[in-house]
Order: sequence, then structure tokens, then C-alpha cells
Amino acid sequence: MSARSENPGASSELTAAGEPELRACAQPDPALAGTPRAEGTPPVRPALGCGRRGRNCSSRAGRGGHVVRGCRDKERAWEPERSGTGGLAAAGHLSNSMASPKKKLQGLVAATITPMTEHGEINFSVIGRYVDYLVEEQGVKNVFVNGTTGEGLSLSISERCRVAEEWVTKGRNKLDQIVIHVGALSLKESQELAQHAAEIGADGIAVIAPFFLKPWNKDVLINFLKEVAAAAPALPFYYYHIPALTGVKIRAEELLDGIQDKIPSFQGLKFSDTDLLDFGQCVDQNRQRQFAFLFGVDEQLLSALVMGATGAVGSTYNYLGKKTKQMLEAFERKDFSSALNHQFCIQRFINFVVKLGFGVSQTKAIMTLVSGIPMGPPRLPLQKASREFTDNAEAKLKSLDFLSCTDLKDGNMEACS
Repeated sequence: MSARSENPGASSELTAAGEPELRACAQPDPALAGTPRAEGTPPVRPALGCGRRGRNCSSRAGRGGHVVRGCRDKERAWEPERSGTGGLAAAGHLSNSMASPKKKLQGLVAATITPMTEHGEINFSVIGRYVDYLVEEQGVKNVFVNGTTGEGLSLSISERCRVAEEWVTKGRNKLDQIVIHVGALSLKESQELAQHAAEIGADGIAVIAPFFLKPWNKDVLINFLKEVAAAAPALPFYYYHIPALTGVKIRAEELLDGIQDKIPSFQGLKFSDTDLLDFGQCVDQNRQRQFAFLFGVDEQLLSALVMGATGAVGSTYNYLGKKTKQMLEAFERKDFSSALNHQFCIQRFINFVVKLGFGVSQTKAIMTLVSGIPMGPPRLPLQKASREFTDNAEAKLKSLDFLSCTDLKDGNMEACS
């Protein structure tokens, strides 16, 4: 997302519908029917709390086919239970080995939107279409779920679990990596979300700094992050650095110094700040480590690529992913003039909408317009984007011809003017 758009005062709104039906606790799990249990593997037990009044039980298949069972009610988050002996479900609790991603997280990562109904409920029914749109129309196969763009901190813990489950389920065999943001003001809640992410088969977790009662120095922040990472030690762990929203001004360069000695699963960071000195020093001082340096200011991505960014997490990649990939491809083939023209073209749109007032709600409106998938309004305190904003954004998108402007050449800026 644009650094300027990550503004807590910017308007936006969220809703949802189509929640998958839950099975009663007493019902057999169809996912397990006819499946022989491995020798020595204990049978799947009902989740803690099953049978208590007001509880329902659900079963889900995580990434890689792990079956995850759990209980949920409106007071408590979904409580997963492990089945079988292998996979992330078991490893998330039992392994003390350093996390190792199946492959390095790089390239474009869409900061996903949480679709809502007009009544303020999460619209789970469109997430499957959303996955297909990212992969087939934008060429983006990595996602960052429940972050700023996804209004993660405006959702309940149980809602965050359900959203994560849906992305993992619908993204199976389609998406390359699904990173779940599990940051929260409460350490216990953050640990619960991290554990849940491991059990459903996510590919990594990310954590924002607590921002009400703030860590006052690097060591305090690392201690907090360490406790969260320990709840899912087999998952790659990423720090989500966004000081404009958290107010935590600890430099990322300072934080990274020796961090893997204390958090063995640490694999990199999402750097959502415009301080390129800090970002550059993160890269320069960690060249011997295979960290993922994911830049989070979409309109400055080219500058970050020059400084060594390995990828980018942003909201505009939901609908400008194809355009941004053209910039990445030009940069990789050392066609820097073309890469610069692509970045300027993207900046023209971002600069235009920022002047109108751009945030999460406006991102939802643009995504609805471009994809045809209803993203709905945001949750309070954010406000729904105005019709005037949507009309102006649509006119600008058409004037830039973003849907067909594929062959920018050096000096040919007319196509994006």
C-alpha cells in the first residue's frame, strides 16, 4: 500500500457474507471417512470445549491436506486440533528447528482486502473468485492476509482465523505462499493466531509491533516478537515494520542486528516506510543472510529494487499487479528506462488518488471497480468511499489505460498521460 494511504484517518469500510456452514460436534468428519490412521497415530479427538452449550465444531483441510478440527463460538476464536503425526499441524507445536520456507518469499505479494457485505459481515463466498482473479488476471501468486489493507486489527480473533482458513483452503494448489499477519495488542492473542496459522498450513506469519503500550527499545520489541514466533516455530517469521501507524520508531536496521540468534525462524521483514536509508542499511548489513526484504511503499518500489529489495507487499498489486510485474521484468533485464516509465505511470495514478483521499476504503472501491468482485464497505471507524471518488478513480484508470498499456517504450509516456 502507498505509505501515504496507510492513514488511520482515511476512509474505508468492510462487510461479509456466505460463511461456510459448520458441522455439529457429534457428526463424523467426512474428510476423515475411510482414511486409515497411520500406525501409532492417536485418533482425532473433539476439540476442547466440544459438547459445551453454545459451541459448534468445524473441520477444515489445511494446505497440504492436513485435516484441522476445532471449536468456535462468538466469544472465542476457533480452537484447532491436530490430526495425524506429520505436517505443519504437528510441527507448529513440537518442532524447535529453524523454519525453512519451501522457497524464498519474493516478487509481488498482494496485501489482501477483506471482502464485506453491506451488513458488515465478512463475505467469505467471494474469496475463491478473489484468488482466481489475482492468479489469472494479475499474475500475483503470493498473499499477505489480515494486514492493514485487510483491516486485520478491526476484525475479531475468530474472524481473523476464519479469513486465514478461507485463504489457505481456496489458495491450495493455486497460490505459492500465504503469509498470515498475526500481530495484536495482546501477546496471548497473537500467539493464538500464530499457532492457528501453523495448524491450517499457512506458509509464514508476520507480526506488527504492539502500538498502544509500546515497546520502548529494540530488546523489548524482540522479546515480544520472540514469544509470538515461539508459538509457531516451524513457520517462517516476518516482522511488519510500519512506524507511521504504530508509532514505534525503532529502526529496522537496529532490530535486524542479531535477530536470528534470538528468533531462529526469522526470515525477513515487510518494510512499510519511506526511510530508504534505514531500508538500505537493512539490506547492506545482512547480505550474508538469505532474508526476504519486502518493500511496502508501492509508489517507491523501483527505488527499493535498486537498493536490494527482494519483493514487495502492497495493496495496489491487487489491481495493478500486472502493470507492476512489467516494471519488475524491465528491471531484471536491465531496461532501466522502461522500468522508470512504468514506475512513473503507476505513480501518476497513486498521486491522483492520494490527493482525493486514499486509504483502505478507497482501495476496496477500486478493487471492486477493476475486478468486478464486490469488496463492500470497510468497518468503522473507516467510512465507505464516496461515489465521487469512485467516478474520479475510474476516469483516471481509463485515461492511463492500465488494462491494456503493456508496451511502454523509452520516452513513450503518452500512453499513460
